[in-house]
Amino acid sequence: MKLSRRETTFVGVGVIILAALVLNFLVIEPLAARRDRYREMAARMEADLAEMRSMAAQYQALAGQRDRYQRQVHERGGDFSPFSYLENLASESGLTGQIESMTPVATAAAEDGRARRAEFDLRLSDIRLLDLVRFLYRIESSEKVFFVINLNIKPRYLNPDSLDVTVRLATPAAS
Repeated sequence: MKLSRRETTFVGVGVIILAALVLNFLVIEPLAARRDRYREMAARMEADLAEMRSMAAQYQALAGQRDRYQRQVHERGGDFSPFSYLENLASESGLTGQIESMTPVATAAAEDGRARRAEFDLRLSDIRLLDLVRFLYRIESSEKVFFVINLNIKPRYLNPDSLDVTVRLATPAAS
C-alpha cells in the first residue's frame, strides 16, 4: 500500500508531534519538576541556615552572659553572705526599717548542668512604690548577681499608697 504525498506528510507531522509529546512528558516535565523541587529545597535550606546562624549568635550571647555571671559569682568570694549584702542594699536605699524578714527557701538540686542557686524570700512592709522600684533596680543591677524570681505586691488596707511586698530572690551558689 502506497501512501500519497499528502498522507505521508500527515503521518510525518503526526510522528513528529507524537515524538514531541513523548519527549515533553517523559523528559522535559520530570526534569522541570525536579528542578523546581531542588529550588524549593535550596530556599528552605537557606532559610534554615539563616535561622541556624541566628540561633548560633543567640547561643554565643547567652554563653558570654553565662561566663560573665560565673566570673561575677567567683569574684564575690566564698565568704559572701546574700543576707548581709541585701541588708546593705536596703540601708543604702533607705529601707532598713521596712525589712520584715529574710527567709531561705529550700530549692531542688541542680539538674542538667545548671548551677546551684540559693533562693530566699524577702518581706518588706509599709514601702512606697518608688522606693521599691529603686531597691529592685539595685538588686537586679548588682555586681553580685541576683535575680527576682517572684514579686508579690499588696497595697495596705488603711493606706493604699503604702505596699506590703514579698520578693523571691535567687543568686547562683558559689561552686
